[in-house]
Amino acid sequence: MDFQPIVELAGVLNTKPELVPLIADSRPVAYENAVRVLQTPFFRFQPFGLWEGVHYGGYENIKDQGYEPQNACQVGFLKDQSNNKWATAGNRGGKSLLGAIEDTADALWIDPITKQFRKEGDRFSGDPLRIWVVSDTEETSVMDTERIYYDQVLGPDESGVMWNMIDDSCSFTEKNGWSGHLLKFTNGSSIQFKFSTQKRKTFQGVRLHKVRLNEVQPKPIYSECTARLADYNGYLVGTMTPLDDKGVPWIYEDLYIQRAVRNIAFHQWSMFDNPHIPRVSKDRLIELWDEDEIEARAYGAWVPIGQKLAFSHSLIRDMRQTIKTPQTGLLSMDDQGFRFDVKTA
Repeated sequence: MDFQPIVELAGVLNTKPELVPLIADSRPVAYENAVRVLQTPFFRFQPFGLWEGVHYGGYENIKDQGYEPQNACQVGFLKDQSNNKWATAGNRGGKSLLGAIEDTADALWIDPITKQFRKEGDRFSGDPLRIWVVSDTEETSVMDTERIYYDQVLGPDESGVMWNMIDDSCSFTEKNGWSGHLLKFTNGSSIQFKFSTQKRKTFQGVRLHKVRLNEVQPKPIYSECTARLADYNGYLVGTMTPLDDKGVPWIYEDLYIQRAVRNIAFHQWSMFDNPHIPRVSKDRLIELWDEDEIEARAYGAWVPIGQKLAFSHSLIRDMRQTIKTPQTGLLSMDDQGFRFDVKTA
């Protein structure tokens, strides 16, 4: 099955629904295949966020939950073509699935937002890619990272259209994940699942087009991964909630603070930006988390974990909202008391 014309036709059906009856009558087989493509998890996925005045992925619906939809969120992350970019989102912010969607799109040379094939000259168009996705441990990789590709990207129905793009040598089991922790595509691209417990020596001697670090990984692993990208001027991507049992992750001082001079892009959004989680569920999670965890787990903020707070984060946020911009002027005193005259430009 030639995948590209099916994807292109699916794009037409998606953007021009008025043509559906005509195409269904004139090209019934192609129409059926295109509809099957649109029903796969990969093509159903729509990132949420505000971009150039347009709300994507139902993002405007968080107004009904009492939140203001004003963050670029997932859309901003996917639009960003920086060679080193990070999504520091709260728990349940959809960052891991987002990363898996982008990885698959890159491997297939497809734009993750429009779901159309990239044109010649675009990032990752036409050449087989070698991609690594790095997790903490093998267990985490199998139970979380690798499973996302099976359940939420390709879909467990192996008769689905997306599986036509997967090499026949690949198989997935609940116990072991992808065979050999390797996902191979029929166009020659591959995604290798690695884990930092393998130690840095196993990360050496390979040339890669892209590496994605899923959650916080040790600095030596980050260093080895960036070295693997040099030959192809590749892409380093991080998807994480900034949690560290010892305080603030090393990424804060080494990358985030220096992001401007090192040309590193960071995208931050919170659990409350996710329009697919009910308000009651978000409130319940806030009640379950310890006070010192809320800023990191809910908002994706850089805060130390496991340390007693002098003031609650909710009080700190309320106080910040009462702060007014300082004004320049002249303080004087007369018979009526003190007087402050604001200086105007």
